[in-house]
Amino acid sequence: MEIKALNFNSWDEIKSNINLLTDSEKKDFKQLATLEKSFSKQLNNDLQFFSFKGNRYHIRILISENAFYYHPNSILDENLANWRNDQKLANTYDLLCLVGFELLEIIQRQTHSLEFFMDKFEADILEDPRKSQIADIIRLRGNALKIKKQLNNYNQIFIRYKRNTPLWDELIINLQSSLDDARSLVEVIENIREAHQASMDNKVNEIMKFLTIMATILLPISLLTSFFGMNFENMPLIHNHNGIYILYGLCLIIVLISIYLFKQKDWL
Repeated sequence: MEIKALNFNSWDEIKSNINLLTDSEKKDFKQLATLEKSFSKQLNNDLQFFSFKGNRYHIRILISENAFYYHPNSILDENLANWRNDQKLANTYDLLCLVGFELLEIIQRQTHSLEFFMDKFEADILEDPRKSQIADIIRLRGNALKIKKQLNNYNQIFIRYKRNTPLWDELIINLQSSLDDARSLVEVIENIREAHQASMDNKVNEIMKFLTIMATILLPISLLTSFFGMNFENMPLIHNHNGIYILYGLCLIIVLISIYLFKQKDWL
């Protein structure tokens, strides 16, 4: 099995090293190699091209039954030295399967990091909901959707080229399990968004409740003081030396009655 690093951006390297492609197929391949997305493409009966795009990596692979060509990449460079000596690898597709495990591990680390941040963030929302937190929720949801999209793309690619071996079976099972986890993660973030909105609504309701109580208490007092502010000759208590104290007493009684009624209704 031939394993070789090739610069897919170099037309000279493509022409001189990939003999299983016609000139027109080489031109098509060169265009495919520049696409910044995850996909697979069968170039002819012998060669398949794979592109795996992540947040911080872009892995490009061209394989046949006996040849494994890849664009230089730190992830593959670090692992291929060990993988090429693995006696369990029967062909290049088993090597592709190991690439799948490595990509899955990267995404799982991203998922665990996101989950850890979400746990702390959810606690902050419940303790002290703030309007500024909605930007963090949108960012979390965007990251979770990216992970879900990546896993869905990888799952479709690897299922298409799956071989009937235990190694491939394990990869597909792990991919589908991680995809289910990513879907659950998106739902959890949506629940966090709803909880944040509910907390903000409760906060507004508490403010409105306080203002309503104050308005309800002050309204009778305002009416009472307005009544005594009228310029009539025969106003009650107008010539009473203790009139002001009686007025204060009436206001206090109104406040106490209002508070009592609010407590009876469990509004306070």
